[in-house]
Amino acid sequence: MISAVPAIFGVFFVQSSVLGNWIPRIPEIKASLELTDATLGLCLLAMPAGSLSGLVVAGRIVEWLGLRDACRIMLPLWALLFILPAFAMSAPQLAVTLFAAGISIAMIEVAMNTKADAVEADVGRRIMSRCHGFWSLGSMAGALAGSLFAHQGIPVAVHFGVLMPVLAIVGFAIASALPLDGMPTTPAPGAESAPLFRLPARAIALLCLMPLGIMVVEGAFIDWSAVFMDSVLDASPLVIGTAYSFFAIVMGVTRLSGDAIADRFGELAVVRVSGLSATAGIALFALAPNVPVAFVGAALAGAGVAIVYPLAVTAAARRPGRAPADNVAALTMIAFSAFLLAPPLIGFLSEWIGLRHALLLLAPFAFMTVLLSNEVVRQPAAKTA
Repeated sequence: MISAVPAIFGVFFVQSSVLGNWIPRIPEIKASLELTDATLGLCLLAMPAGSLSGLVVAGRIVEWLGLRDACRIMLPLWALLFILPAFAMSAPQLAVTLFAAGISIAMIEVAMNTKADAVEADVGRRIMSRCHGFWSLGSMAGALAGSLFAHQGIPVAVHFGVLMPVLAIVGFAIASALPLDGMPTTPAPGAESAPLFRLPARAIALLCLMPLGIMVVEGAFIDWSAVFMDSVLDASPLVIGTAYSFFAIVMGVTRLSGDAIADRFGELAVVRVSGLSATAGIALFALAPNVPVAFVGAALAGAGVAIVYPLAVTAAARRPGRAPADNVAALTMIAFSAFLLAPPLIGFLSEWIGLRHALLLLAPFAFMTVLLSNEVVRQPAAKTA
């Protein structure tokens, strides 16, 4: 029987493996559908649109299902829905399938992050950064697998049609090993009639904005690093996948060490240094004249984006006021939307100013994390009854 901590690590790993397999196949889908950068950007915009639609109700739905069952249902659904983009025959079809996938990823994001906070509280030690470390490792593993499939000339439809059902089955089994949820707290008067969607509480508004910049950088690397390496640096298919995998390795290793780093140096120092590293990394990557320099930029960016969001999730889940799932949903809705909105916006900008300059414009957004770093420690991490 898998214990609680390895089980939640496994949920994060499987969830990101799905997305990781998508990354190195984007150039192939772009070419097969004869999409311009702007059209691809518009198609990619469908996923954040779906995520926004899901996130506005995710907190309440996750509460209704319970954290464990929400993970058991939403993780396999995320994997199975991602079969559909591989069979898209046009840009509108691709957009519709990515919209559906976006709804499902919103649900599993809220469920697994809130469950990770609950497990963290139960075991009495930090695990959130390591959870996101396993997310990075899953993304890396998925990107490597996708690169190998692409390198062998295996069609995307075969790749996704075979692998995604396997990931769905594995995800269900791992999520089933999560501990049952604790007894729910007694609802406050009127809670039964609470609306399905509520705006983020004022107490966490700036906290929701704090990781926005680094999420933009991470989203850009996921969807555009492959295109950048291919069209700007003329890299081979294997190097294209390896570049993002290198970014994910650095991010994963940093996250696996992140709980100890935060314990030693404190959340505030970690967020500030991370924001500076992400800013420098995306700028260097965008200006890279060759593959080695791009890898250095990817390493700096990977280290920079690694720990900020896990720290923000813990701070949101423990910020007094609403239920943890509501707070995490609000944080995810803003930060994760930036994560998904950045790639399509880069596509539009690339048509006007080129991909290098479009990526370079992300540096000021990354620096915003430094400016809002105080939010991670602004209030005590205390939960209300």
